[in-house]
Amino acid sequence: AHHSKDQIEEAFKLFDSDGDGFLLVSEATSAIRSLGHILTDADMKGLLNRAGVDTGRGGRVDLAKFKQMHGSLKPQNYNLQLEEAFKTVDKDGCGFVIATELKHLLTNMGDRLSQEDFNILLEELDIDSDGRVQFKEFIRLLNASR
Repeated sequence: AHHSKDQIEEAFKLFDSDGDGFLLVSEATSAIRSLGHILTDADMKGLLNRAGVDTGRGGRVDLAKFKQMHGSLKPQNYNLQLEEAFKTVDKDGCGFVIATELKHLLTNMGDRLSQEDFNILLEELDIDSDGRVQFKEFIRLLNASR
């Protein structure tokens, strides 16, 4: 999912709560994640370091650095992203996820699925009697639908 410049600026502005043109490290992290990138804190630290931002409390990111950081991220590997996302919902790592949680995940992720797309997916997904979806099944389907 390639983001237009506007989307990147929007994300920046959204998290620049005091409007001073700078994001704190924590805000920059949220802003990047809001663009659909799944990053650990360690990933984020690396990004900040490469952009020459102090990752301590005083670190601040201006729009140019934010764009530089975002630009250095690989376009997300969708499967990997889904897998990460799935793991965040599948807390105990059992390879299952409840359909309602899945819906929340997919309709809020970077390449947001519309409600319709999701319903189509759900019809095809093999949901067991407990309303659970198996990860393998989920990935297979998503790939088929792309």
